Amino acid sequence: MTSFTHTSHISPAVYIKFLYGQFYKKPAIILLYLFSVYFVSRIITGAAGIPSFEFYYVLFSIIFPTLMIYLTLKKPGVQRYVYAPLQYTFTDETILIQGADFKTELKWSAIRKVKVMKHLLFFKTTRTNGTLFDKNLLTPEQMEFIRSKMTK
Repeated sequence: MTSFTHTSHISPAVYIKFLYGQFYKKPAIILLYLFSVYFVSRIITGAAGIPSFEFYYVLFSIIFPTLMIYLTLKKPGVQRYVYAPLQYTFTDETILIQGADFKTELKWSAIRKVKVMKHLLFFKTTRTNGTLFDKNLLTPEQMEFIRSKMTK
């Protein structure tokens, strides 16, 4: 198999689910919630009152993730680079990504990792960035082709 092409379209609901999944894996967010659990226990046992620092901290920890994801969704380019249909051409050397007004050639060697999720493939190019692809479009042979490129 030398090359194949698919047009991938990520829905807003799938992208939001992806963002929440990525957000809650960060060590700082896990620590934020551990402190929240501790502070909730202090409020329940009466060691901290309402309103208090602990109360506002718990409130902040509930609102913060949704606010951060909302701000991410409002960034310029999300409509054009995430929600819009993008054409992906997978070849032996590269992944060619073409949108309405751009064309990007991504070499397999530039991809640090391919994260396989339930509905998506996340081609990570840096520690925090990458491109998303609807994995449901792939045949088992095409999926194996992508896996073989990542083991080289």
